[in-house]
Amino acid sequence: MRGQSVSGQIRTVAEGVRAGISRMSGPNYRRVIPLLLAVTVAGLSASVAVPADAAGNGVLNIVQGLPGRTLDITVDGRTVGTGVQAAKIVEGVKVAAGQRRLTAKEGGKVVIDRQVSVGAGSNLDVVIHRPASPTAGPVITTYTNKLTAVAADKASVRVAHTAAVGPADIRVNGKVMFANVANGESLDVVVPAGTYSVDIVPTGASSPVVLGPLPLQVKAGLLYRVFAVGEPNSKTMTVAVATIKLPTTGTGKPDLVNTGTGGQAAGMMESRPSLLPLVAFLAVGALLLTVRKAARR
Repeated sequence: MRGQSVSGQIRTVAEGVRAGISRMSGPNYRRVIPLLLAVTVAGLSASVAVPADAAGNGVLNIVQGLPGRTLDITVDGRTVGTGVQAAKIVEGVKVAAGQRRLTAKEGGKVVIDRQVSVGAGSNLDVVIHRPASPTAGPVITTYTNKLTAVAADKASVRVAHTAAVGPADIRVNGKVMFANVANGESLDVVVPAGTYSVDIVPTGASSPVVLGPLPLQVKAGLLYRVFAVGEPNSKTMTVAVATIKLPTTGTGKPDLVNTGTGGQAAGMMESRPSLLPLVAFLAVGALLLTVRKAARR
């Protein structure tokens, strides 16, 4: 069904207004005009929608996980990064939802060329990396970023195994948090803000340490994405780290208490859905009833 333009809505409302007013007499006419104008403006303001294509976009964050390589990266033929070094991230690439073509080249030669599925409203980390075998060709692994709220004193952390090594254990502060992680898998946890020691070791063993231990300072209200890349035997192991701000729930310890009028009420209004569409709908109903009664007199 085709949507009606704002100008079309205005014309429709204006025609209805003229038809109703033409049947009204003096006092009723003067009383209803201001209310009708106010309700018309409120109703039209509430009906203005977000452009349809805004909801059909997604965001790509492209992680360059090939040590020793310098890549030029395109999405659907559009250049989004040039000379991208290992462990660097091309962030915030906005694309339309659907199948997107990601191509990475070095010196004009194609290193990898793959299709990436992008959902409407999604935020994806796309990692170009080696599989478990260091001699195999590069692969692409995608991770969906869950941008859900966390408690005000906590953060979300993802540690992804995208290094050219077999199954491993991911340890946090010396404790195995995720065991037998295969290449391409990840650990996702919500933790209190603080500093953590993260390392990766072979599955079921404490040595040799594949990566780390690395200090990871975690601040509240953020999603941390940590990607292990490289190959241990060539001593190219490293990490790529990026963050995304998350909404929070609850409140921390207050630094300032506001007093006087408006503060609390204004905050409550900002945190609740707008009632304007409902108010406008009820006002229009009442107005039409008044018009009909006046027309019968």
